[in-house]
Amino acid sequence: MHPTEIAYYAKKAFALFPGGVEPVSAPAFAAHYDRRKQNRSVARATVDRAVAAGFRAWLPDRTRSVAAKFGLDESWQHRTLGIARECFVDPNDIALFRIERPEELGDYIRRFEDAGFNKIINPMGWSRKCVLVDKAAFYARCREHDVAHPQVFGIVERGGLRHFEPPRGCALIAKPSHGEGGRGMTRLPHEHAHIGIASLFEKALRPHIDASQTWIVQRALANHPALHDYAMDALSTARLTTMRNEQGRPELVSTVLRVPSLRGPEIDNMKAGGLIMPVDFETGRAGIACKGYGGGDYARHPVSGAAFSDLVLPDWDAAIGLVADAHSRAFPEYALIGWDVAFTPDGPVLVEGNAKPGVLMPQRSGRKGLAGQRYGELLAHNLEIAETAR
Repeated sequence: MHPTEIAYYAKKAFALFPGGVEPVSAPAFAAHYDRRKQNRSVARATVDRAVAAGFRAWLPDRTRSVAAKFGLDESWQHRTLGIARECFVDPNDIALFRIERPEELGDYIRRFEDAGFNKIINPMGWSRKCVLVDKAAFYARCREHDVAHPQVFGIVERGGLRHFEPPRGCALIAKPSHGEGGRGMTRLPHEHAHIGIASLFEKALRPHIDASQTWIVQRALANHPALHDYAMDALSTARLTTMRNEQGRPELVSTVLRVPSLRGPEIDNMKAGGLIMPVDFETGRAGIACKGYGGGDYARHPVSGAAFSDLVLPDWDAAIGLVADAHSRAFPEYALIGWDVAFTPDGPVLVEGNAKPGVLMPQRSGRKGLAGQRYGELLAHNLEIAETAR
């Protein structure tokens, strides 16, 4: 297992029981926590109570540190500590989701709950066989089912270059097969695109990659012209999340667009200072943007001045059809997938699939909790199916 995967799983190994004794969570998950409470052992109930006590003791220091990180005043600290104690929630979530009153949290999924829910409904996402973790495996599955994805010109492993195809002038990028958030992605020099011999291509790649990892060499996608004033120097992607519904079919449950906030970065990731915004399910029109971590809202792009309300994602219906088709035909073993979709001049393309798409982006960008939407309804439905099948 790759080191980044080990670190991720270690952090998600223990699912908190919010509240310790009685659950404190969104009403949508009352049945789940009731089943969990009834089925836990005496030892686990004791551990849950101890962990909850430790969580509450941690809240004052956590509140102060979050306030310092985001530059929030003492009145925010006082109000937030009260909400955190009452609602059993991380003050960081209160800051990121911009919660003002305790009752608002009734519609939100707490971030520490998300991994526990996901392990139950999406066990394949936590398996070493998960094809969504390994980009090489993901693209191979896409190719097998004729799902639109970036063309792959080669895979570099310790044993050398395999599956080489001459790029014939295409702009190229290389990225780690197990990288996250665009980490490690590099744009290859133009002359690489004209090398047609595998041994020479492999030699030319060596200065640009870490030979200890597996790398994918693929076509560098371009943004559709509709994104020109928003995408800056990066490939802009939308996270379209689908979940299995009551009929067993994938249904779109959340949509978020990511764009860079400045010139320079070649990725649209939040950790690179990117902006996120909701996208209307029906029309594909973008909403008000915000930074992923802290800060206020943006009605216009801070560099170009283009209004986000003027942006309608091109080929929106085709993008929805693409992710639904990919989920049902190519990746049916997953109940939930977050798809990173690029909007190119040739139509929507799947860049990645995520079995653990998270709840930060849609809840922060939309300023609405997922638990009170169709997402929460289907999540509760899939929890019930998985838990009653055990």
